[in-house]
Amino acid sequence: MIGIAVSTSSLAWIFVFLAGVPAVTGLLFLFPQRKRLFLGLLAFVVCHVKKPWYMEVFFENYRGVDRGFGVTMADLLFFGMGLWLVLGGQRGKHRLVFWPWNMGPYVLLTLIGAASLIGSAVPYYGLFTLHKFLRGMVLYWVVVNMVRDREDLFAVLRGLFASSVFQLWMVLYGKYVTGEYVNRVVGSFPHPNSLAMYVDVITPIALAVLLVSSGRKWMDVLAAAAVMAGVVCVIFTKSRAALAIMSLTLVMAPPITFLLKPSKRQVGLMAAGLVVLSAIGAMAAPKIIKRFNEAPKESAETRVYFNHAALAMAADHPLGTGLNSYSWMLANTHYYWYVYPDKRKEVDNPREFRYSKHGVSRLGTCHHIYLLFAAETGWIGMYVFLLWISRFLLFNLVWFFRARDRLLKAILLGMLLGFWTLHTQGLLEWIFRQTAVFYEFFLVSGTLVAMRRMIPMVHAPLWKRLLHGLYQTVPPPSRPIPARA
Repeated sequence: MIGIAVSTSSLAWIFVFLAGVPAVTGLLFLFPQRKRLFLGLLAFVVCHVKKPWYMEVFFENYRGVDRGFGVTMADLLFFGMGLWLVLGGQRGKHRLVFWPWNMGPYVLLTLIGAASLIGSAVPYYGLFTLHKFLRGMVLYWVVVNMVRDREDLFAVLRGLFASSVFQLWMVLYGKYVTGEYVNRVVGSFPHPNSLAMYVDVITPIALAVLLVSSGRKWMDVLAAAAVMAGVVCVIFTKSRAALAIMSLTLVMAPPITFLLKPSKRQVGLMAAGLVVLSAIGAMAAPKIIKRFNEAPKESAETRVYFNHAALAMAADHPLGTGLNSYSWMLANTHYYWYVYPDKRKEVDNPREFRYSKHGVSRLGTCHHIYLLFAAETGWIGMYVFLLWISRFLLFNLVWFFRARDRLLKAILLGMLLGFWTLHTQGLLEWIFRQTAVFYEFFLVSGTLVAMRRMIPMVHAPLWKRLLHGLYQTVPPPSRPIPARA
């Protein structure tokens, strides 16, 4: 009966996808002036990867990262938008960018992931992740081509900020109305750390927009609400790493944005923010201190064991064990004992122990995104992954220095800090590969690359442009080249 139910729901979601995508495309052709509404909606629904708005088609009861071919509400939107673009939705207005910046390393990473399935013990599970990689590629391509000007950029930011506020509503409703959350909150995410990582990317962007002002009252109000929502959500998740990293971004963003162009408004906002955050911190301090003091020692030890197993897999398999296979390898091969080194010589019957309740308590996924890539795709896969994300960071940094518009500069600063939080937490988590956070990264990265169109290039020799972009030592020429369409 369970198998029939799963099969029926899978077929239903396949139908939803096949019907929903052309429906979105048709609506865009009928109402092209509402393109920004779809952009904002896309940015908003990325966070809501939760049933009934999400389905893992052909679900497998597996403790790995991916358990089926995911279909979300965001998929309906960006595949529909992509079809609209391909069919000429912006013909006569903008040229399509068929190979966006930094697509090459990601395609290479995807090919390496596909090649890793050749020697995988569970290649079918790997197809789930490969399917997600391809969906991420489509999302990135769509965002780069859809975000063309400042109004498009604001539409994406409004969606992201609104998603943080929505998460706060879910947290407060679940904690104080339904009583669903007793200890740690999750919002619309599967785990508290997932929620914390998601809002940690948005919060510095919202803070930067708030400090320099977008020039639009309701946008600034939404940004302020997103900052408060992000802070409260992270506190209620009780994620130690997220709390520490969020605190650093809240400390770093204000002085940098102040240096862009000091104003009395910024001083007032920083003073008010300090008062509000101090009050929130004072109220939350006892529980935060308790969380740090009483965090189970076994949690940190298990992360270390996971890392040891990942290193062993990477050493034994030059091309990796296969995408999405780490958890299977851990549970079904000799790597199992890497997470139970203290039990291997103590138990009388190893086979019986492996299938006991205690014998499966430490199984799961490597809590280190970089070592997870190394285990599943080999060291080459990890290095390409690092190359790919590093190029986005470098791109972000260069265009931050090159931008002359104060608001665009602030948004780029917020994105840089958001990426930093995500990749730093990757040293302790694998959540980058969870669908909502994975999509969030592509959404913000695509918006980042699209922002290049809003920053005019200049007539100058290459060496002067580089100096001007990186160090701001060369004054801008008097004849800027118009931003590309």
